[in-house]
Amino acid sequence: MTGPTVRARQLGIGLARLRKDAGVTQREAAATIECSQAKMAQLEAGRGPVRRPELIVLLQHYRVDQTVIDQMDELRLEASKRGWWATYGLPDWLADYVGLENDATRVRSFELELIPGLLQVESYIREVHVLRGNGLSAQAIDTRVTTRLQRQARLSATVNPLKLSAVVSQSALQRCITQPDAVSAAALRHLRDRAQLANVQLRILPFEFGRHSGMSGAFTLLDFPHGLLPPIAWQEYAMGGHIVDDSPVVEGLGKLYDAVCNQALTEDESLALIVDLIGSIH
Repeated sequence: MTGPTVRARQLGIGLARLRKDAGVTQREAAATIECSQAKMAQLEAGRGPVRRPELIVLLQHYRVDQTVIDQMDELRLEASKRGWWATYGLPDWLADYVGLENDATRVRSFELELIPGLLQVESYIREVHVLRGNGLSAQAIDTRVTTRLQRQARLSATVNPLKLSAVVSQSALQRCITQPDAVSAAALRHLRDRAQLANVQLRILPFEFGRHSGMSGAFTLLDFPHGLLPPIAWQEYAMGGHIVDDSPVVEGLGKLYDAVCNQALTEDESLALIVDLIGSIH
């Protein structure tokens, strides 16, 4: 079943499309339900709850038939449900991403300094959150660790496992070698094991390549079942993250991902490099 975050996005996209088809401006739509244009923009972006009376008034103003009204109301009901991540008390910026990732069929991840989140071992996840120094309590860090482990479970699901394609700069692995402790060893062994899953494609971007296409920063791309949502990008930083749904930007990041893939080692070469690095720790 499709999760609430994706349903909310679908509802927003549908509202925006019906409004434009009716020749109604966003300002006029906002006036119809007596709200600000800013709130209307949020509703169409799938970032706010739509109450049933508001939905009915808008759709009647757009002069759509009852069948469309019923379909949109069903979307509204699905969007109002809580996903499994809702009980973890995540900040909105992270909860929105986890909801989208939960319904994605494929994730494409490019990382410079970190092992990709879906391929991190528990001790490494915990240390990354501690080192960020973003003021999280021990309990909040426990929650973030548990949430990430729950997200990773889709990689080993027996039915429709998540497909993951990742390109990682060698610098992320070298930091483990520079600090050859138990966390580093566990992180590299876990990465080796995950890389051998049939639904995981891991490529390392080696130092020997020099300057490369992805030096401007890490990013993630999410692909959804056909007709559900267009591809969406995600960029995370020290104190938060944001979803990118502007089609030209997402398309550009897709081309950038293809470029770094072409510059990286093959999957077999990448696995061999990881194995060599594990050997150097002992």
